Amino acid sequence: MFNKILSTPKDSQSYDRPRKVVFYGRVSTEHEEQTYALKNQMQWYDELRKQYPNWVVADRYIDDGVTGTQAKKRPEFMRMLNDAKSGKFDLIVTREVSRFARNTVECLEFTRQLKSLNVEVYFVHENIWTLDNNGEMILTIMAMVAQEESWKMSERVKAGQAISRKNGVLYGNGNILGYDRLGDTYVINPEQAETVRLIYNLYDSGMGMQAIRNELIRLGKKNARGTMEWDVTRISRCLRNTVYKGVMAYNKSHSNNFLDQKTIVNRDEDSYMYVAGKSEPIISLEQWERCKHIRESRKKVQAIDVSGQIAIRTIASHKNNNVWTNKLRCRCGSSMRKNKWHTRHNGITTFGYKCYSQLNNGADKIVDANNRGFCNVRAICDWKLEMMAVYVFRHLFKDEKLLSLATEKLKSESFLQKQEKEKIRNNYEEKIKGLTEKVQRLIEMRANGEIDKDTYLTMKLKAEADKEQVQQELLLFDRNCGDSGYKNISEKDIKAYLRQVASVKNTAIDTGLVEKFVTRIQVESETEFSWYIDFDLNSKTEKRTRNIEFTITYKDALKFRIARKEILRKNQYKDLKVIVYIF
Repeated sequence: MFNKILSTPKDSQSYDRPRKVVFYGRVSTEHEEQTYALKNQMQWYDELRKQYPNWVVADRYIDDGVTGTQAKKRPEFMRMLNDAKSGKFDLIVTREVSRFARNTVECLEFTRQLKSLNVEVYFVHENIWTLDNNGEMILTIMAMVAQEESWKMSERVKAGQAISRKNGVLYGNGNILGYDRLGDTYVINPEQAETVRLIYNLYDSGMGMQAIRNELIRLGKKNARGTMEWDVTRISRCLRNTVYKGVMAYNKSHSNNFLDQKTIVNRDEDSYMYVAGKSEPIISLEQWERCKHIRESRKKVQAIDVSGQIAIRTIASHKNNNVWTNKLRCRCGSSMRKNKWHTRHNGITTFGYKCYSQLNNGADKIVDANNRGFCNVRAICDWKLEMMAVYVFRHLFKDEKLLSLATEKLKSESFLQKQEKEKIRNNYEEKIKGLTEKVQRLIEMRANGEIDKDTYLTMKLKAEADKEQVQQELLLFDRNCGDSGYKNISEKDIKAYLRQVASVKNTAIDTGLVEKFVTRIQVESETEFSWYIDFDLNSKTEKRTRNIEFTITYKDALKFRIARKEILRKNQYKDLKVIVYIF
């Protein structure tokens, strides 16, 4: 039946009425033979025009070297739709369905949209006129055929790429720092290769990416484009590139499907396809792996809430001795950064803590609230955190049962098992060994002229000072943590200290207690905070979670500030609501 419909002769006279016509043509690549085919298409349209002398050609729309699966990627196609809305023409002539669209849904959607504007589409090869009674039915079938052909083409391309990867074929323009592309391989660029080695040596010696970036600019080193523009992203990309160790990495990105063709970046390095490269490595395998280990140790995986769904992301993780940055988390899931606010006349410096997501993506004044990653939580100053900690422990330790639990926890953790002691001692020894190797690498880098004298002396003195500090810590550990364990502290003494912390006269906070008991401080809003306290309740016979809720009023805050010989104006403060979750 379908063949019968297609073969039904059309009376060309019925369509040869005065009409404003446009032609639409498309080729999917910019190859010379495809460009030549496009010229043939246009010539073919001119021949067709002679069969309909009453047609007036209003325009021609040509998409050169673009996909047919998505209309939004075809500028001429979109211009044609806009012109249709303005009434510029009433007939679109295109050679075949696959030239118009390879996406069935889009093909029908646009022909229906044009039909509502009283604009007809004529598919010459299939002899389909969309305003005919059976036009949409035939078009649906032919569009499905065109989409199926697009899928088959996509699969053939994937198969070809898989073979190319196995053969180590190079992709991209070859603009990689340290190499020049020569045919199907990379040839080392001596000047740029020295920059690559410097980056790896500096990172291997313990320097961070931002510090490396600053050093490269100071030394006047050029990037792959020949400019002295450096940033952390370039350094990170260089340290991740397996080409430098003689290995090609594939599957770093892929399209989500053959219709949308949206590029999905694959950040899971373990899922890459690795093939031995043909080019000479710049970095030894051992050093590349050492730097990878350093990278892995400086990042962590975090689960965040994105539009009601849990997403996993990798974020930088640096050793931090600040108790508040270690404990603080914004309601959006991001950690918070410590910023210096100001130093008063008495020499006391005030610090604030702000959400990293807001720092990276912008505040609500400049970012649309619907944007992904948006966060409008205001920064919190340090004295408010200290005040909340004082009140949290005051509420906790005035409860005798919780006081006993805290005492028991501190008492049990004051003695180390043999296995734990060995683990801690080995950690100290590894640090000392690493710092010793770092000093040796710095000596080699200076001897090879990779770093100047000032940089060498600064980094060497710091490494030696760090080494001496760790050695002192190890000595102290051995002295206090021998076979007899820590000096025995009575439960009575521990309780007395905790009661002192809970005293209403106390305004000082022991950050050691925060480290020991507080697992997280979540900033819900400018005036609401959730504190999560670990008392090992779930390991007790009564498995439960206890909550405490209180408000720190202006009067409470003023007393706290006066006790610290500070001032607080009423218009500078809003009552703080604190919810304590004990588990």
